[in-house]
Amino acid sequence: MKALRAILLSTAVSTVLAGCSYLTGDDGVFRDRQGDYLASPVIPPMTIPDTFDSFTLDVLYVVPENVPADKPFFIDAPAPRAMDTNVREGVVVQRFGDRRWIVIGAEPGQVWPRLRDYWSTNQTPLSLEDPVTAVMETAWLGEAGSRNKYQVRIEPGLHAGNSEIYVLQVGEAFVADTSAPVVWPERSADLDVETRMLDDISLYLADRTDLYRASSVSLLAGSIEAESKAGIIRTADGDTLQLRIDFDRAWSQVSQALGNADIEITTNERAAALFTVNYAPVAEEDQPGFFGRLFGGGDDEDFEPVAITLRLVNEEGAIRLIPESDESVSVEVRDALIRAVHTNLI
Repeated sequence: MKALRAILLSTAVSTVLAGCSYLTGDDGVFRDRQGDYLASPVIPPMTIPDTFDSFTLDVLYVVPENVPADKPFFIDAPAPRAMDTNVREGVVVQRFGDRRWIVIGAEPGQVWPRLRDYWSTNQTPLSLEDPVTAVMETAWLGEAGSRNKYQVRIEPGLHAGNSEIYVLQVGEAFVADTSAPVVWPERSADLDVETRMLDDISLYLADRTDLYRASSVSLLAGSIEAESKAGIIRTADGDTLQLRIDFDRAWSQVSQALGNADIEITTNERAAALFTVNYAPVAEEDQPGFFGRLFGGGDDEDFEPVAITLRLVNEEGAIRLIPESDESVSVEVRDALIRAVHTNLI
């Protein structure tokens, strides 16, 4: 009996091993396929007869033919960055003079697929799409004699986790040869046409803000320089705010941020590039709660307002906001002012 049991056990083990090999081996039904894409052949795209609609077979993720050698490639998914509490949710159209752009609470790698969806939904052909530089260009749109061409550009916003979208437009009448590559101007040829396109894009994206955090992300577009256009620089003399934007916009943004933070501006001298403000920082943990305010708590301010001068200085290709004051004002108070301006930038 022992010999019979040994034979039966040996047969059962052999059968199980053979079954595992049949199911999970190199030629098994459930073999490991994770490396198959490395040996996948390149086949021509599917062709659709002209009598049928090919819209649903649009290429959703286009790989550029020539990728700059200095751009990083993510073999592994990039590690998440620290959370930025200044991220602005939703979509806002910013205006400064005759310039307009979209501010959206998502990173460029998240915005890129949604912007491609916009063109696909409207069945708008693109002549160029480069996720590495985050630039898209449409084909000539409209009827002959009044056609328009658009360039859409995605850039990092003032805060990490935000993006800015810019639109440029040229009309057929402003281009010598419509078959040649367009030399894009700094400003659109027709601001009204640009405004209509920018508004249409912003409305489309505003309806889909709930998709950004959980939607698909373009890793190529994720290689766009992720550094925000505004950041605090720590020095031995205290904090300064660096703005990688032009002076005119920096002046406007700082003025707006001071207003958003309810900081009183006593003087502003644009020619001298300086603000003088009355600032009284209050630590959040010292602010009274609901019942404290109800029964009179928090009536006394923690600090007396002090006059601090903020100076905008061109430095190292960027604009730096530097606090200046006499020695009676502590570095901690000046640093708190810089952080308040940074937090309230939009």
